[in-house]
Amino acid sequence: MSSPSSYQEKAQIIGDEKQADVTIADVIRNAKKYLNICGDSTLPKFTLSETIRKRYQQAKAKGVKIRYITEITNDNLVYCKEIMKIAEVRHLNKIVGNFVTSDRDYLGQSSGHNFLSHVVYTDDDKMLEQHNRIFENLWNNATTQQDKISSLEVGIDLKEVKVLSDPLEIRRTYINLISSANFEISLIIATPNALQRNYRGGIITMLIEAAQKRNVNVNLIVPTYDKDIIKEDFFRNESLATNFKFRMKTIVPAIKETHMIKTTFLIIDRKSLFIIDVKDDSKENFTEAVGFATFHRSKSRTESYSFIFDTLWRQADLHESLRGANNNLLYAYEKLKEHDALEKEFIDLAAHELRTPSQSIIGYSEMLKALPERNKQYEEAISRNAERLYSLVTNMLSVARIESQTMKLNKTVFDLNLKIQNVIRDISQQVDSDKRDIVKINFNPIGKINIIADKEKIFQVFANLLNNALKFTDYGTITVSAKLGDKTNEAIVTIKDSGHGIDPEIIPHLFSKFKTKSEKGLGLGLYISKSIVETHHGKIEAYNNPDSKGATFIVTLPLK
Repeated sequence: MSSPSSYQEKAQIIGDEKQADVTIADVIRNAKKYLNICGDSTLPKFTLSETIRKRYQQAKAKGVKIRYITEITNDNLVYCKEIMKIAEVRHLNKIVGNFVTSDRDYLGQSSGHNFLSHVVYTDDDKMLEQHNRIFENLWNNATTQQDKISSLEVGIDLKEVKVLSDPLEIRRTYINLISSANFEISLIIATPNALQRNYRGGIITMLIEAAQKRNVNVNLIVPTYDKDIIKEDFFRNESLATNFKFRMKTIVPAIKETHMIKTTFLIIDRKSLFIIDVKDDSKENFTEAVGFATFHRSKSRTESYSFIFDTLWRQADLHESLRGANNNLLYAYEKLKEHDALEKEFIDLAAHELRTPSQSIIGYSEMLKALPERNKQYEEAISRNAERLYSLVTNMLSVARIESQTMKLNKTVFDLNLKIQNVIRDISQQVDSDKRDIVKINFNPIGKINIIADKEKIFQVFANLLNNALKFTDYGTITVSAKLGDKTNEAIVTIKDSGHGIDPEIIPHLFSKFKTKSEKGLGLGLYISKSIVETHHGKIEAYNNPDSKGATFIVTLPLK
């Protein structure tokens, strides 16, 4: 706008419709920064004349911000949509009067006259400032074009906001909205107390029934805290575990107990929004806790809250993934600590176990030199300790191959009964003569049982099992039996002893590494045996004898 010294303000009345069209076009052309147009429902059609449309496009090309307020109706909807291509449009009910104002000019309807036949034009600064302020107030109170057009197109007259202050009406509306859902319910409950109130008031039950009986997708976000205060039945509802229509997440991060965040909001079919504010979260009763509520059917507002809900839902998914990963890391850390402790124990035990036969061999060798007349006695002792040392080393090498998954099978056809007899013979020769007299091994094979397997490793399995049985049997009998399965192509070998039985603490970890109650041995034999049997696609099991002392081990091996 020019200064008063160089420019004289101008005002005039235009009484011709064609001249009004030209004058509006001139106002649009003169605009440098912004253009504000406000008018009743008849204005959009008039302001789309060829001359004015051309000026719109030129103004937009210059970067002029164009805003348009009118009453959008079914009659002018097509014109409003055209204007939306070049301007931002808002709706205002029953607007009266028409004017156009910019940063340079004002053009308005003369009081009591038709806009198209009696127009007042001025470039007075005060008039421009006054009408631009009027326009801003109208703009801030107008409805967005999307909401109004949506309401017209679906044939419903939607109200922007309805405020409820009666607690009973709030509860009634809350229940009615949930009952009205056709395909989706999204609900955020912000505090544990609010969750308790919703549960006790039957809201959670309604959500479950909506998912189960009406096939509605229910998405529920609830709070979580360090203290375990939420142990209601619906968390343990078995039917929900298989109902993919009902999904629940926890708010992440957990909202701390605060007076700042207590709002519950409900979205129905992504069309309606119900926001409940809480005045006293400590109250157990719903009607005593709520303050006021707002009900929205505005598309833009509902879409905004739907976006917020979806963002929280994705955040909850991410938190669950992170929490799962943290739990896995914690579990792995604990297992690593346990493994480290077992490894240390194993090293100490292995050092002791390896040192004992080694020292015995060295000692007997020196005694053999000093007392050659006792060579038979010392040679037997040396041989026995060498066998023990060999067995320990073999077991340790077997574990290394199992752990590195490099254990290979050299399968051949052989008689399983004959192999078991060889195991019994070798072990019997290694047992002290005193124990040989009080513990008997009975095996009465019938015919042949030919299998295809690794002969040496199968020998190792039964050697481990028989040594184990001998270790825990002070006197009595160890009974070995082998037979073919009745209906399957497999061999079943049973080893039953009359010893101490399996310690109850060991049973859950019986076939794990380093698990033993014996003062001798590394606790590797059963672990190795199980690995070998399973590599042959067989199985091994054990239990304490129910009617007598001792334990029974059963090995099942496929014939091929």
